[in-house]
Amino acid sequence: KPVLQKASYPLEHRHRQQQRLSIYFHLELARMSDLNSKIEAAKEKVASLKQQIVQIQSEKKDTTLGKAAAGVDPPLANLRSPPAVKTRRTLKGHFGKVTAMHWGGDSRTLVSASQDGNLLVWNAFSSNKLQSISLKSSYVMSVGIEQSQGNLIACGGLDNLCTVYRRGAAGDSSATEMASHDGFLSCCRFVNEQQMITASGDSTCILWDVSTAKPISTFAEHKADAMFLSIF
Repeated sequence: KPVLQKASYPLEHRHRQQQRLSIYFHLELARMSDLNSKIEAAKEKVASLKQQIVQIQSEKKDTTLGKAAAGVDPPLANLRSPPAVKTRRTLKGHFGKVTAMHWGGDSRTLVSASQDGNLLVWNAFSSNKLQSISLKSSYVMSVGIEQSQGNLIACGGLDNLCTVYRRGAAGDSSATEMASHDGFLSCCRFVNEQQMITASGDSTCILWDVSTAKPISTFAEHKADAMFLSIF
């Protein structure tokens, strides 16, 4: 008898376990069925709402901007279509995403930076590359070229630095790094050959002495990222 009891116990235990698994399986099937029905109901509701939006839009679209402006007294200026844009040049030379560009003061020279780690100086009229500069950091967010002579080029980005290169000089020995920002460099522009200004994600703008790579003034009035600046 003890032997029979020991032999029957695992069978009874296995049978109860199978019953529990069967109950759990059927409960899961019921739950999934209920979930699928809710998903289908939600899809039908979304489709119905889309139809309502289209219907409301078509009902509201009873005129055009030109017709509405024609009935205004005094009359508004005639609305003109935007001028046609025509491609003049396609500059090919980068092998990654182009992240920043800036025109030179002669309206002929163009500088571009790319995630391929190169900064290229172009003659935009002839599409020829004038110079290629290898960058230490490929994550460039802004480039700037000095506008009067065009001999200095600056760039910066996620390295928190503004790096100034002199055109025509070979190698990184010509690079001057200006470090003071605590966030990414979002924009850099030359005031002249002696000074430049930068904007940063640390909410500040800094006026620099290019020759010494030292800050002259720091503007900290922004409450959030300073994303762009312009000199005029």
